Amino acid sequence: MQNLGRLLWGTMLSSVMVSSGMAEEETKRVVDRILEPPKVQAETGFTAKVLIPPGQLYDPLFMLPRENTVWLNDDGGEEEGKGSRLLAVDQTGNMSPVVGLGKILTMVGFDIAPPSFGEWAGQVFVLTQPKEAMPGALANHLIQRLDPKNDYAATVVCTLPEAGPLKIAGFGADARFGPEGSPFAGKFYAVTILNNAIYQVTPDGKCSPFIIFDGQQYSAPGVITFSPDGKSMLVSVSRGPFDIASTAEPTGAIVRVTPEGKVEDKPVFDGQGRPMGMGFAPEGFGSYSGQLFFSEIGMFQIPVPMTQALKADGKLYRITPEGKPELVASGFHNPMGVRFIDKKLWVTDINGDFIAGKRELPDGFLTEIQTQ
Repeated sequence: MQNLGRLLWGTMLSSVMVSSGMAEEETKRVVDRILEPPKVQAETGFTAKVLIPPGQLYDPLFMLPRENTVWLNDDGGEEEGKGSRLLAVDQTGNMSPVVGLGKILTMVGFDIAPPSFGEWAGQVFVLTQPKEAMPGALANHLIQRLDPKNDYAATVVCTLPEAGPLKIAGFGADARFGPEGSPFAGKFYAVTILNNAIYQVTPDGKCSPFIIFDGQQYSAPGVITFSPDGKSMLVSVSRGPFDIASTAEPTGAIVRVTPEGKVEDKPVFDGQGRPMGMGFAPEGFGSYSGQLFFSEIGMFQIPVPMTQALKADGKLYRITPEGKPELVASGFHNPMGVRFIDKKLWVTDINGDFIAGKRELPDGFLTEIQTQ
């Protein structure tokens, strides 16, 4: 009996080990499928290289050149209230933390305060959720400042006030300071998608609506930039009412906004797709100097498939001198931020790990575009 017991126990243990091994193998297969490097294809005249492949970034959003690196904000996960992290990325894609997990709330837009912001010059101003995960996304967001002289300790500047018919200043997106010497100087602008608003923050700590889109012609502002001459703000928006879970083919636009908060009649772009990040090509970027490049995310795919890759329907375009959009690269998933770094163009992609996506895997990536 004793020998039989040992035989049965050995058989059971072997079965459990085989089962466990199969489970690990299957889990790895699923994760590898989700984290498979994207196949970004560049059009003639350009090259595309995935600088940081999936496996390290969760929600890489917006970028800011800083000395010899590029600062990038990334939502490092919702578990245990970790919030976001601010990373420094070098030209080869190596990353190091500027502000690690556990110190700041979920951060969406950010920028460095310029001299025109008085005593707060040099501090990092951020648009954050008031708490983690979806409850924070659906609440009035905060403007905070991080003091680099005090280990980036966070101080609340204000809670954005409710504004417009939809009221709640939720689902934050981009945020940045107006260019120095322009009519937008001395203000920090912050975008909240949920109530179709862009807010302005002044050095005295006051936060007020700058523009509220009507939600019918234009809605859901996403990313902002400024014209090279500093005379207008460019904003990527949706055409008609915005529904993140819609399965209809999206339409969008890039509109110009005056320093007084008025939308100009003629959009820079108007057509299929949902524009997001934007940037004007600098001198030395091939023959495209001065042209506006922008990312287009296609559909968000809500709910996000948990075990499958998202549709590679994201694209990168440029606007020709004649005002026509021309494809630059395709094969992105949800390209968000666009930033020219020296003579290169970097594009962040949040893929499926975003607040509404709920996938919680480091599937974000960063792509580098160059001219041939």
